[in-house]
Amino acid sequence: MKVQGRHSFAAPRSAVFAQICDPQALMAVIPGCESVVEVRPGEYEGSIVLRLPGITGRFRTTVRLVDTIPPDRSGLDGRVEGPMGSISGRADFILRETNAGTEIEYNGTGAIGGPLARLDSRFAERIAESLIEQGLRALEERLVGKA
Repeated sequence: MKVQGRHSFAAPRSAVFAQICDPQALMAVIPGCESVVEVRPGEYEGSIVLRLPGITGRFRTTVRLVDTIPPDRSGLDGRVEGPMGSISGRADFILRETNAGTEIEYNGTGAIGGPLARLDSRFAERIAESLIEQGLRALEERLVGKA
């Protein structure tokens, strides 16, 4: 599974980066997120409930920031596990300052295991892209509210 895209924020790059690294902000913007706890600097564990066509359940998550150069870029290594299977992968993002604020560019790959692996790969990518876009829009709203 592969995902990639861009999104613009009307906020400074440092503010966007800080929100991405804030467990409370992550909990507020990740669709279905019930909890996020920083277990070590740059490493998070949490719980997500997904209610999507053909995919419903509670998933345990772990995410670690890697190759971080604040406020320019970082990578995220993660794993999601639940009764429907697992997804593990990596996403890298770059934050660029623009005249209007900040643009994020992201690229990610993931491997699906268990019953989830039966999903059509294109369908799984569309679900992932939709969840990412929902999260980025929620992050944008959060950043605008803090301005």
